[in-house]
Amino acid sequence: MAMATPEMAPEAQPEGQRFKLRFPQTEAVAAAMALEAPGAGRKLLSNTRRRFVALEFPPDLDSGQILERSEIYQREFGAMLVPDFQYDLEPNEIDFEFFTESIETDASLDDVVDAVRAPQAWEKTRGANVTIAVVDTGVSGARPEFPHSKRKGSWQIEGDTPWTDWEGHGSMCACIAAGTRDSGGSFDGIAPDAGLIACKTRFYDSELANIYDYLADLKAEGVKIVASNSFGMKRGTPPDPDPDSDFLPALDRAISEGIPVIFSAGNNHQRAGGHPDECEPNSVWLYKSHADLMAVATCDLQNRMWFYSSRGPGQFFGQPNTNRKPDVTAPTPRNGRVVYGDDVRSLANGWGTSGACPQVAGLAALLLSAQPALTADDIFNIIRDTAVDIGHGEHCQGHGRIDCEKAVLQAVS
Repeated sequence: MAMATPEMAPEAQPEGQRFKLRFPQTEAVAAAMALEAPGAGRKLLSNTRRRFVALEFPPDLDSGQILERSEIYQREFGAMLVPDFQYDLEPNEIDFEFFTESIETDASLDDVVDAVRAPQAWEKTRGANVTIAVVDTGVSGARPEFPHSKRKGSWQIEGDTPWTDWEGHGSMCACIAAGTRDSGGSFDGIAPDAGLIACKTRFYDSELANIYDYLADLKAEGVKIVASNSFGMKRGTPPDPDPDSDFLPALDRAISEGIPVIFSAGNNHQRAGGHPDECEPNSVWLYKSHADLMAVATCDLQNRMWFYSSRGPGQFFGQPNTNRKPDVTAPTPRNGRVVYGDDVRSLANGWGTSGACPQVAGLAALLLSAQPALTADDIFNIIRDTAVDIGHGEHCQGHGRIDCEKAVLQAVS
C-alpha cells in the first residue's frame, strides 16, 4: 500500500498517529466505517463527499506495522493510506504566548474594542442575525460571555463536547469576536449580538475538511456565517503544502458558497529572522496568500507592529487568486486581559495575530448584519478601504488598522 509522507507539524501525533484512508469509490466509505477490523486503527470520522476515513493508531507503532494493520482496507476497498496533516495553533509559547499577573488596571478587550471604534458602529448594528464560526480549540460554556442563546451550532469529533476548551485559545477568540455582557460576562466582543458556532478541533486536515463542509452546508441552507481561523504553521521558512489535503478543497467550497473567511496572518516574523521594525522577510504561509480570504496582522495599542506579526506579501503571492498580505491589522495589548478558557487572564506580549483575526471576523459580522446583501468580496473591500494607515509598509500593516465605525458607515451609505 502506498503511503505519502508530507512534512508534519512537530505536535502532529500527541495522542496517537493520525492517518486518512482515501477511497476510489464513495460507497466504500460507509462500508469501511462498518467494517469490524480489530487493530486496524480507531475510526474517528469520515467524509463521503471527499471519500476518506480518518484513523488513529497507537503512538508506539512504526510505519511498517501501521501499513500491515491497515492492509485490510486496501484489500477490501482499494484504499490508500496518507498522513492526516496537522496545522498549528498560532500562539508562540516560546516568543510571546505566556501569562502574566492579571491586574484590573491593565489594558483589556474593552480597550481594544474602543480602539477599533466598535461602540460607535453599534449605533447601527451589533451583529444580530449573523453567526461567527470559531474554528479553534472549543469554547468554554462555563463563561457567561457565551450564553445558550448565543450558541447556534457546533462541530466536534463524535463523543466530544464543543462547549469546552482543551487549551483556552478558542474561548479567547470567541470572546473577542462575539462575547457579550448581557448575561454577566466580563466583556463585549466586536459583534456582541452575533451568534457563535463552536468548531472544536486539533487542526487535523480531516477535521478541518469536515468543519468546512459543515459550514458550507449551513450557508447553502441560508445561514449567514463568518468564519474565524487562528491557526496555521509555526515556521521560519516556507512550509511544504500538504499534497493530500481535503481541508483546502472544503475551504474553497465554503468560500464559493459565499462565507467570508478570516485567518490570522501568523506569528512567524521573528522566526524568519525579521527585525521588529522591518516589513521583510516574507512569513505569511500557505493558503493565507489567497485573495478570496483575509489575513490579519497585529499591532499594539500604540500602533507599533508586534515583533512576531508575520509580514507579507505571502508565500504564493503572484500565483492566481492571490493578493498582497496581510490585508489589514488589528490591535492586541501588552499585558492584555481577555477571556482565556474558563478565566480572565493577561497575556504579556499581546494576543498574537490569533487575537487580531476574530476582531476582523466580528467586523465582518457587523457589516453583514447591517447589509445582508453584501458579498464576501464586498465585505473585504469595505474593511480594507476604511482601514487607517498607521505608518508601516504594506507588508507589515496591509491597508492599515481596522475602523469599525468607518466600515459600517460605508456599508450603510
